[in-house]
Amino acid sequence: MKSYRTIFIIPAILLLFITSCKKKDYQAPEQKTYTPSLQANTSIKELKMLYKGKLTCIEDSLVLAATVVANDKSGNYYKTIVVQDSTGGIEIGLNAYNLHNKYHVGDLLLISCKKLFLGQYAGQIKLGSDYEGEIGRIEEPLIPRHIFKTEGGKPIPPRHVSLADLKEEFTNTLVILENVQFSANYVGSTFATPEYQLDKIIDLEDQDGQNIKVKTSGYANFAGDTIPEKTGNLIAVYTKFKDDNQLIIRDINEVNLTKKRTGSIFFESFRDGFGKFTEYSVKGNQKWEYKSGFKCVLMSGYSSGSRFENEDWLISPPINLSYYSGLTLTFRHALNYKTSYNDTEVYISDDYDGSSDPSKNGTWTKLNVPTYPPGNNWDWFDSGDIDLSAYGGKKNIYLAFKYKSTNTQTCTWQINDVKIKTQN
Repeated sequence: MKSYRTIFIIPAILLLFITSCKKKDYQAPEQKTYTPSLQANTSIKELKMLYKGKLTCIEDSLVLAATVVANDKSGNYYKTIVVQDSTGGIEIGLNAYNLHNKYHVGDLLLISCKKLFLGQYAGQIKLGSDYEGEIGRIEEPLIPRHIFKTEGGKPIPPRHVSLADLKEEFTNTLVILENVQFSANYVGSTFATPEYQLDKIIDLEDQDGQNIKVKTSGYANFAGDTIPEKTGNLIAVYTKFKDDNQLIIRDINEVNLTKKRTGSIFFESFRDGFGKFTEYSVKGNQKWEYKSGFKCVLMSGYSSGSRFENEDWLISPPINLSYYSGLTLTFRHALNYKTSYNDTEVYISDDYDGSSDPSKNGTWTKLNVPTYPPGNNWDWFDSGDIDLSAYGGKKNIYLAFKYKSTNTQTCTWQINDVKIKTQN
């Protein structure tokens, strides 16, 4: 009997051990409101001014009072909270999970900044710790020494802005954009790729054709949601990544796009270069070029006192018109030393491949341009509305500005502000 008791006792002990080691779902207890003996004596704007262009340790006893405007609840932020005061916003990296259980949107925090670090990542100043000489996250055991929840917190309302209004001082603050929509090229796809946890960056545009990047994590709880095609309002945190302005959605319920699409579908100003347009030279050494002084692109067969034979195409990226009707194209142009308007034409194709010789590939239809400049000066003229209604509902169309010259006749054609809009 003794041997049998031993046999049964050992499994019982193993069962107890296994049960005690089994991982349990755990949520950290909510941090209670606590008012430490700290008084706020700095602002986010003042704090950022301490950054010296490299990892900077905060040596003074600075205390920041700021409100949580974003956390990791949706999964679009990872081990990060974003806080905001009346002067701006800043990301704080915290090396802990489920931060939303402790730091709710609207919580007012007192942050003891002494011995924390300011650093820059991809153009943004962040608050955190030293990680191998770069800005890192505050380790979990140290968080209670630096961050305290205090009384008086309430959600900060988003700032109403247009895309043209966004500027550096709004970085990491909550904004609301009205009458915006996602680019038609992304409509119907998903915000990210959750099956592979891949991030995705998509374009959001306003009624004037201005756009901004929207970044979504592959871990966001809405990563697999379908990108809506309608127009409306969107609340997000405004951020930057290197030279790009970006938005980060904190809650999919703040994407409120319920109205029918209107306004600009496509816009290229040529103020800063070719954008996504490409040039294709069929004949001649002269090519379409960007002129920063005039904020436009231009083509001329005249160079170094001589005239040359040319055929050059300026071709748009593929434009998705699947969800639109009532479409028109407009652009601005200037024309000097006019030879024939047949040398400056505009075409459209719905079967071009995007890269091959357009003079040999694709079915190109000439568009009727209502207004041409007189051709004897540098004055700018609006093209007038060019009917594209026949191309509504088509997925990939290409626009092309075709220029021709000879060794006896050359004009100069300048283009900017190419826009496709819808009235429906």
